[in-house]
Amino acid sequence: KIIASTTTYPLQVIKSRIQQRDQNLELKASGKVKVVNRAYSGVIYTIKRIYRKEGLYTFLNGAIPNALRVAPAGAVTFVVYETVLDFISSTL
Repeated sequence: KIIASTTTYPLQVIKSRIQQRDQNLELKASGKVKVVNRAYSGVIYTIKRIYRKEGLYTFLNGAIPNALRVAPAGAVTFVVYETVLDFISSTL
């Protein structure tokens, strides 16, 4: 489950960028607020734009915290599955 979520994480980045609003407010280091247009019109355009403006690392930025979030959920799912399987096997 960790490998699957890390492998598909770049798709989550692309999906979230496409779902963003067209205009966002961004706070600069100088303290000024700037309106930034972020219109992503499709998957290929989004991939190209992210790669050109932010680099390849952006596609995996946040993959480690995501994997740390997914790992406990996968472990709980596995333990519950095995427990239920043992319970069913013992009752039959």
